[in-house]
Amino acid sequence: MRGTAPLAAAALALAGLGCRRSPAPYGAHTAFVPVAFRSNNPGRPPWAPRIEVTNTSAAPSTVRLTRWPPDAADSESTIFDLAPGETRTVPSRVPLASVSSFFFEAGSPFLVRAEIVDRRRIAPSLAVPVLKAEDLAKPGDRLTLGPIVDTPGERSHFCFTYPGVERDALPFRIHLRLTAPGGGALLWEGTFVLTGLPLVIDDPWKRFHLAPGTAFDVDVAFLGSARSRPVARGMWVYGITTDRATAASRFLETRVVRGSAR
Repeated sequence: MRGTAPLAAAALALAGLGCRRSPAPYGAHTAFVPVAFRSNNPGRPPWAPRIEVTNTSAAPSTVRLTRWPPDAADSESTIFDLAPGETRTVPSRVPLASVSSFFFEAGSPFLVRAEIVDRRRIAPSLAVPVLKAEDLAKPGDRLTLGPIVDTPGERSHFCFTYPGVERDALPFRIHLRLTAPGGGALLWEGTFVLTGLPLVIDDPWKRFHLAPGTAFDVDVAFLGSARSRPVARGMWVYGITTDRATAASRFLETRVVRGSAR
C-alpha cells in the first residue's frame, strides 16, 4: 500500500477552516488512528478506510471524532451519541489520495477498530494500530522504526502524522536521522519543519538522495512546536511495507524512546 498527499487537494479541502482554533479537550478517554486513506489510482487497489467505534461502558456515551485533514470544513468534527454497547460505522470524510488521521475523545471508555480495505475485496485488508494519546511522542522524545526497504519483492514508505487537535501548535520541528539497519552507519540527517498536514515520504530514496534500494532505519527526534506553542497530545511516525505481488501490507513497529531527543 503506497500513497501520496497532494497538497493542492488538501488545501482545497481545508479552505473553509480558515483560522479556527483547535477544539478544547472532550474527555479523558482517547483513541488515535494514525492513517485513514482513500484512493482510486489506476493500476492500484481502490483503498478505503473502515472504522468502527463502540461504546464499551454501561451508560450512554458521547464520543467526539476530529479528522485531520477532513474533506470539508463541516466534517472536521463529528459527535457520536452511543447507547451502551452500541457500535457505529464511522464515515470516512477524508480527501481522496491524501493521508488523514482520526482522533476520538470521550468521557467514558470506548473501543475503536480500524482497517484499510480494498473496495474490490481482492487485496488483503490492512489492520491499523489504534493508539492512545499517551502513546504519542511528546517534545523531547524519539520515534524509531525500520527497516525501510525497496527490493524486487517489497517496498516501504513512512509518514509523519498527528491529531487535528494539535492545530494551534503546528507546524512541528523534528530532527531526522536515517541509518543503516540495526544502528549502522549514518546515511542522512537534518532538522526541518513539518507541514501542518500529515506528511507521507513515499520515495525517501529520491527525497533524501539515497542510493536506490538502500535499506535504512528511521530515527525522529521531536523538538516541539516551530511556533513555541504548547503541544496538546503529540505526534507519531508510522512505516508500511507492501508486497509488490499481492499488495498485502504490514505496519512496521514504531518504538518511542522517552526524553532522549538530541
